[in-house]
Amino acid sequence: MMKFFNRQYATIVFSSDYIYGLPSAGEHQTFDMMKYKKIRDGLIEKNLLHRRAVLRPELCSYDDLRLVHTDKYLKSIQDPQVVSRMLRLDLYNLFYNSILEYFRAVTGGTLLATAYALKWNTPVFNLGGGYHHAHPDRAEGFCLINDTAVAIEKFRKLKRIKKIMIIDLDYHQGNGNLLFYKDDQNVYTFSIHADEWIAIDRPQNKDILMPSECDDQLYLQTLERELNDSCLSFQPDIVYFIAGSDPYIKDALGDMNLTRQGMFKRNQFVYRKIRQKKLPLVILAGGGYGIDSWEVYYDFIAYAIKNKY
Repeated sequence: MMKFFNRQYATIVFSSDYIYGLPSAGEHQTFDMMKYKKIRDGLIEKNLLHRRAVLRPELCSYDDLRLVHTDKYLKSIQDPQVVSRMLRLDLYNLFYNSILEYFRAVTGGTLLATAYALKWNTPVFNLGGGYHHAHPDRAEGFCLINDTAVAIEKFRKLKRIKKIMIIDLDYHQGNGNLLFYKDDQNVYTFSIHADEWIAIDRPQNKDILMPSECDDQLYLQTLERELNDSCLSFQPDIVYFIAGSDPYIKDALGDMNLTRQGMFKRNQFVYRKIRQKKLPLVILAGGGYGIDSWEVYYDFIAYAIKNKY
């Protein structure tokens, strides 16, 4: 029997290369390697997504990576043993040869999502990405490549965008993006987090530090108050939303107390706020740890597929 698939109001980017990324080893033992596949498969199973409708990215080129990262750094991370040390993995394993390819695939996904969002002015979800701690010359916080910055610089080079907004609701502050764009008046960074890595005072930035164990009410009240029309008066050409699921109460590493419904309301608020302004929107998975982390991103994508704004 032929299955009926609803019309999609959002687009999904995914590659099988996403499965062979960060191993559940060392300090990554809480990372579920299959989370992105679970999301895709769940959407297909519920007839929300057709397999052929998934956009499949190519590996990001080294020329594109050089828009953000130094030649010396890119050369160093071609050694799996160096990558193993940088990401604080267990003893070197041949399996780690695929880690750089994973980050190149995910960055390719963010590039593809950006191209599609700009062309069609539609929300695009990358089932990965949002590695916001990576710096031009070093890895940090499990982040090897800064896919968001690479995408921004690529499309600036192509003169497709000038003003950019990054909304980062990961549990951890996106210090890599904040530092990279600290002197850039055309990039607005907005972050609500419980783990602050650096403090920078700049007009095009809003950092809100939340207390440990904050609940749905406090978080959502803060978000609705701070992500207001004055922020969007910046008038970006595109918005990147790093929708980390690690504020979830079931997250294996974070200590916030947002429920699954609270996380959904968080994502729904941002989605509606940006789409009501008819702005191209790229959503990246960000952080999220444990066997339940995939459900938060799944809920968000399922909603966006069914609801046009």
